[in-house]
Amino acid sequence: ASFELARHFDRVTGVDFSARFIGLGVHLAEQGVLRYTLAEEGELVSYKERSLAELGLDDVRHKVEFFQGDACNLKPQFGGYDLILAANLIDRLYSPAKFLGGVHERLNPGGILLIASPYTWLAEHTKREEWIGGFKKNGESFTTLDGLKEMLGSHFRLVEGPLEVPFVIRETRRKFQHTLSEVTIWERIA
Repeated sequence: ASFELARHFDRVTGVDFSARFIGLGVHLAEQGVLRYTLAEEGELVSYKERSLAELGLDDVRHKVEFFQGDACNLKPQFGGYDLILAANLIDRLYSPAKFLGGVHERLNPGGILLIASPYTWLAEHTKREEWIGGFKKNGESFTTLDGLKEMLGSHFRLVEGPLEVPFVIRETRRKFQHTLSEVTIWERIA
């Protein structure tokens, strides 16, 4: 996503909690090529290679930088953005409210916050009391979209969505995980 966004922006900052993910991004930006194994079945794997050149992205790799970081506790340097893409993030944070409560400070006025998530709230990632939706509130269903509207409403305007966007994760040659991510697009107004 970071490299694809670099087609449209002067600079792109990729931030992830996982040092391994960041290392792969840095390697791809520096080398332009990434080699990896793909699980086939049991202990069998295939060896793959992907290059930015074959994806038409080699000429934008200089515009991308990667940092390890905690979305709930980002350093002040991460700001002044026109777009923040929070993909498959909200339901994996230990405190989504903390992220959502300060994200407007990292966006320029008129900037866009794109949130994409399947809202798979699990206590192993987010304590139940930190969930921003997916539960009963005052006896009524309170969805994550309800929570997003409540938390973002004072600084953002919902401009698009919710949209359902499917994505597939390959586990083995014959096993795939099919997920529907809900996408909402918010414009910073204050």
